[in-house]
Amino acid sequence: MIRYEELRADIDCYLMERFKYRKSLIRLTVDNIITIRKNSRVDLYLRIRKVKSKFPPDCLIIARLSFTKERVGHGTHFIRFLTKVARKYGFYHIGIECANAKSGAFAKKLGFYSIDGENYAIAVTNLIAYFSME
Repeated sequence: MIRYEELRADIDCYLMERFKYRKSLIRLTVDNIITIRKNSRVDLYLRIRKVKSKFPPDCLIIARLSFTKERVGHGTHFIRFLTKVARKYGFYHIGIECANAKSGAFAKKLGFYSIDGENYAIAVTNLIAYFSME
């Protein structure tokens, strides 16, 4: 649980720096879900899963991620950040849960594979390769 609290703090620092927040917005629930307090710029709900489910084991699952300003690079920037964090904390996959048309297209652009038509996953090593090609 201590490592998850460190992960929460890293995500909090990232969002505070990227979106110029002055105080902490991120919290970790008892069932290992990272959420952000209601605010005007970002909506985040991230599941931490070490065991296999419909997603591979050792997966950070984005259940909800949205930004007030769309199509300006926030999503790609966050996935790049999450890739580094996943590697640091021993996660081997990143998933996107219940993707709509926009997030499904975004996932495919980054190389995520479809698990069942609405859920996507990718190995962190594949994201590292993708971002090193840019």
